[in-house]
Amino acid sequence: MKAISSLILALACPLACVAGTPGLDSDCFESRSMLFAGGDGLSKFYRIPALATLPDGTIVAVADRRLDSNADLPNRIDIVCRTSSDGGLTWGETSEVAVHDDGGGYGDPALGVNRRGELVCVMTHGNGLWESEPGDHAYIYTSTSKDGGRTWSTPVNVTSGLFSQTPGAAPVQCVTAFATSGRILTARDGSMWFALVTRPSEKKWSELSVYACKSTDGGKSWKALPVAVDEDADESKLLELPDGELLMSIRNRRKGWRKFARSTDKGKTWSAPKHSTTLPDPAINGDIIALKDGTLLHSICDSHDTRTKVSLFASTDKADTWSKVAEICPISSCYTSLTMIDDSHLGILSEEASSLGGLRLWFTRVDLDRLFENQSPK
Repeated sequence: MKAISSLILALACPLACVAGTPGLDSDCFESRSMLFAGGDGLSKFYRIPALATLPDGTIVAVADRRLDSNADLPNRIDIVCRTSSDGGLTWGETSEVAVHDDGGGYGDPALGVNRRGELVCVMTHGNGLWESEPGDHAYIYTSTSKDGGRTWSTPVNVTSGLFSQTPGAAPVQCVTAFATSGRILTARDGSMWFALVTRPSEKKWSELSVYACKSTDGGKSWKALPVAVDEDADESKLLELPDGELLMSIRNRRKGWRKFARSTDKGKTWSAPKHSTTLPDPAINGDIIALKDGTLLHSICDSHDTRTKVSLFASTDKADTWSKVAEICPISSCYTSLTMIDDSHLGILSEEASSLGGLRLWFTRVDLDRLFENQSPK
């Protein structure tokens, strides 16, 4: 079985992105599928992975279809979707979540599943983070699917509950903002969460603040909690720990080490962001997920300053310390998204360098029993 798996991986990924590193067991990677690549769908580039698993086991993947260039908004960008009904072994054709219009492109999707089993996609529309100015900023939209990702509702503008340039018009005042892409957290009480990255200053390349955003109606409407979690940060992910504590994994704009903040009152207040000393961060959007036994897994580059070596790190002490347990891609690689396929399998969607230029989005199916077979994560 291991020999067959190795053959599948070699055929699927000529660059041997799952070859593993010394001391790490690569037999845990059961299959690899390339979901989005330049040239597909008349698009030159794809970026920005997001994953979710529906109650019936269907895996849903969405991404940016960047038609003209690899650049962020403003740009001609669509959000597209593919699904798998067999645990990520095979994938259906591409469908469209949101298509660029006269107001601009749709980008940076975040994906979640509400308690009704509906897919919720949060995305940014219009102007870019650094191009925005007074009177012309980005907007946050949502779209839902009730049929497993085959069709999607017309995007709805939910910006008014999040931010505004006008004082007092929304919970957060700023020049512009965007929703962190990747996986939306659905907490045990049914509330849904994502992190909003805001640009408070008109000055370009200034500090960015991060806020927790919450929905209590299954993703129809959203409210930003008015207290910033971090005032010098970037894309961040939220996780509910087994004891109900909220954990925010925060991208370090300065590179070096990942940052974490915690809330014990459902997001009303947060601890001061603290740098990890065991989880590297080259200023990247990684993902974090909790297993049934309380072990945390974090996908992120194993580098302090370069977007390369996308890997999995594990923690058994609520994110205080981390140990590397697997390397997904040994070459240039960037953003990632995680989803639980079932109790014993994990799915990873990762951006990995293409020899043709740009990035390809690969889905990797991970056997968790094999992942930890020879590991002792701290």
